[in-house]
Amino acid sequence: MQQWQRRLLGILALGGGFTGLAVGLSLLLAPGSFLGKLLSVPFLGLFTWGMVCGLRLLEGRDDALRQNFYFWLAQVPFLMSPVLGYSFSSGASLHFKYQPSLYKWDFFARFGSQFEYSLLQGKPFIVGINVVAAGVCCFLVYLMRTSQTHTGSEQEAP
Repeated sequence: MQQWQRRLLGILALGGGFTGLAVGLSLLLAPGSFLGKLLSVPFLGLFTWGMVCGLRLLEGRDDALRQNFYFWLAQVPFLMSPVLGYSFSSGASLHFKYQPSLYKWDFFARFGSQFEYSLLQGKPFIVGINVVAAGVCCFLVYLMRTSQTHTGSEQEAP
């Protein structure tokens, strides 16, 4: 992995995690329902994990690529339905969404962090993906595979 790539992905994860954690903590302190605050806690954990992943990547730690892969993988799905909803992004996002009931495609892009959840709120069914997160996941898989190939060939040589 080149240094600029490590820095870019590390800063996106670290900065996005910090921003999301700051905004999420302010939501916990604001007036609102206890259940809403309780449902926000897992997202605060995800943002904290993102900060750790970003630091590990910036420091060049072992296993940082795999940890960052899982962190970005958590950001890929976008799902809203009458029963449950989930959306999480940290750093940057470009969501492509499809709403089958209206045969409608839509997209939205953001630089920063956000999360959205719903529980029995009667929202329409919408499914989508975060293209930025999916692209980062593919890139991290490529890097992990090429590093295994280089490591394997070096170990086999006398």
